[in-house]
Amino acid sequence: MNNQHQYLPLEKISPGMVLADNLLDKLGHVLLPAGTSLTESMLSFMPHHGIHQLSILITETAESAQEMSDARQKKLDRLKTLFRQEPYDQPTSTLMAYLQKYRSDDAL
Repeated sequence: MNNQHQYLPLEKISPGMVLADNLLDKLGHVLLPAGTSLTESMLSFMPHHGIHQLSILITETAESAQEMSDARQKKLDRLKTLFRQEPYDQPTSTLMAYLQKYRSDDAL
């Protein structure tokens, strides 16, 4: 299961959501470390520190992971179409290998 983050305004954040990054004040001091599960009292003090949005951890569901996998495969299939004329010279083979690796590791 992959974890991603998303910036959300305070109005859309509810207790129980998890911080993806350290929460810093204006001077760079850590107010809350990454991985903290937010509570109502934590959320209430944030406007006093000038905080208007937070980086929240988003955990993928199995369904969204499947969608990402399908999209990744579609991109790889597109490369096969683009590089359909063989034989490849050395620069073309190298380019194709780099693109396949990039598309395979791509976080979409």
